[in-house]
Formats: sequence, structure tokens, C-alpha cells
Amino acid sequence: MDNALQKDRESVSSMFNNIASKYDFLNHLLSLGIDKIWRRKLLNFVKVHNPEKVLDLACGTGDMTIALYKSGFEVVGADIAEKMLDVARFKSSRISSGNTPPPVFILASADSIPMSDNSFDSVTITFGIRNFEDRKSSLKEIIRVLRKGGYLSILEFATPRNCVWRGLFNLYFLKILPLIGRFISKDMKAYTYLPESVKSFPQYGDLCKEITDEGFTDVHYKSLTGGVAVLYTARKGVK
Repeated sequence: MDNALQKDRESVSSMFNNIASKYDFLNHLLSLGIDKIWRRKLLNFVKVHNPEKVLDLACGTGDMTIALYKSGFEVVGADIAEKMLDVARFKSSRISSGNTPPPVFILASADSIPMSDNSFDSVTITFGIRNFEDRKSSLKEIIRVLRKGGYLSILEFATPRNCVWRGLFNLYFLKILPLIGRFISKDMKAYTYLPESVKSFPQYGDLCKEITDEGFTDVHYKSLTGGVAVLYTARKGVK
């Protein structure tokens, strides 16, 4: 099912470039603001392990990158959509966090990270891994740039397992959200792609298995808001 959607770099970057100016507004509106709570869960996980340097993949307009920076971490944000990065750079230019170096934003794909081996203590991905064209290669790249003992943390949407939550999710995600998204963004594709990409994406234990198969250890997931979102965490082995 995953291959039925256009996930080549050109198609995905073009889609997100088209909605970059409206992305933040729609993101918070369509999630009813709950996305901020989800990001805080991921941020809290990162804080526990107190990394020196963090790579925020598929950083988009930089919400997670900036939150990491405000928490005192040196952070690099990477994305394949230049206009999304333009928004992230503008937002980060308006803040300061003491002596912490400001975020660096680079145009890069997760399956070809232009960083040396063992460069980061932590890698984060917030609602972006389902858009990766090649997850297997991306996970190999992530484990390459992580230092031994470093952590990967991923926030991603999922289809709730509970029948009540699943019914509400399907009604909102498949019917209401695409209408609102298309009306405000004027993009006929992006907010239809969103629910379809969630439906076709491996979830819960299936994604954990993919992560484990690429050499990560301590792979776990935690459902958030009835399973609408999931926090996945993993570690690069120390051996």
C-alpha cells in the first residue's frame, strides 16, 4: 500500500513547498492544538538523556528544532522542502537561547544525510517518517550518524486501535480534515495525501520491527491521545 502514494523526493518537497506559508496555522488548527502536547512528550524524552547535539530530520517549519534549541541543545534541522526551511529560518532568527549556538537548517534527505559518522547524540523525527521515500536507507543513515548509545525518537500518526477512537479518527481525518485543509491552503492534494499516508504506513509493532531490523535496540512505542499519535523510541547499541 505504501508504494501507491507518490513519495519521491520531488513530489513530496513540491507538495510541502506549496503549503509552507499556511503550514503552521493549519497544523495547529487541524490538530486542535494537541500537536504541541505531543511534541512536548518527545522533547521530554530527549531531555532525559541530555544530548549535546541533536539532528531534527524532516524538520519542516522548525517547531521541534526550535523547541530543542530553547532547551539548550545544539541542533541541526534537515528537510527536503526549501520553502519550509525558509519559514524555519525566519522563526529561529527571532529567538535567542543564551550561549547555545543557533539552529542550523540544511536542505537534505533522510536517506542521504550530509554529516559524518557518529555526529549526533540524538535524532528526532516529528510527523515526517511516513513521507520518507526509502525508510530502510533512512534508518541506516540515522544509525550511521548517531553516536554509540544515542537515541532515535519519532512522533507519527497512527490509526487508533480502540473502536471509539478509531471511529472519531476516521470521521475527522478522512472526511473533515481534508475539506478544511483544502479550503484554507487552496491545495487540492496535500490534505488528501495526509490521511492516505497514515493509512498506508506501518504502525505500532510493525514500525518497531523495521527499526529493530536496521540494528537499533531498546525499541518501544507509546500511544498518545487514544492512539491518534505514537511516540517511538530506540537506541543505537553501545557495542
